[in-house]
Amino acid sequence: MIDSVEISPPDESAHPLREFARRILSQPWLPVLLAALFVVLDIFSGPFLQFPVTFVIPVAIAAWFGSLRKAGILAVAQPTVNFAINVMLGTGIPGMPIPVMAVNSTIRVGVLLVLAYFIHRSARQNRELARRVGLLRPSIPICFSCKKVQDENREWTALDLYICRHTGARFDHSVCPSCRAELHSVPQTK
Repeated sequence: MIDSVEISPPDESAHPLREFARRILSQPWLPVLLAALFVVLDIFSGPFLQFPVTFVIPVAIAAWFGSLRKAGILAVAQPTVNFAINVMLGTGIPGMPIPVMAVNSTIRVGVLLVLAYFIHRSARQNRELARRVGLLRPSIPICFSCKKVQDENREWTALDLYICRHTGARFDHSVCPSCRAELHSVPQTK
């Protein structure tokens, strides 16, 4: 006799390398360190090699693993600090007027802010979906005959009650056509 049959997909979140990367990327200091590194790299690489696209990386990490506020601060700070240092040191593109440099920095700020918002929103939606899937992901022992479900306390409860308790879903009970026909065909006893 079969006591229980377990059918569930492999748990991909338990991969050690993925967990290590998630732990490192979620460190609060990492986006700030990367932002400082990329600003310095952009300034000291000379006027003809510019790396403003790397400003996206710390903003994206902060938006995904941190807060929208922190990502927004980095989105404003990186281009602003870069602009200020380029103006003070005179390391910008030769012949480019300061107002044009200011406009370029403002555009970078705007693009990074929009990017931070959408990345943070995607991360929030991803976490919500993961939470919802996590409610139904574990292997749930179900009786082959009566379809009752064994809960965490190893007690057998009706499937609809189990789902209500674990997901907040509500059921509206009715009778399907085949069961209705079967119920009407059973002779009633008096």
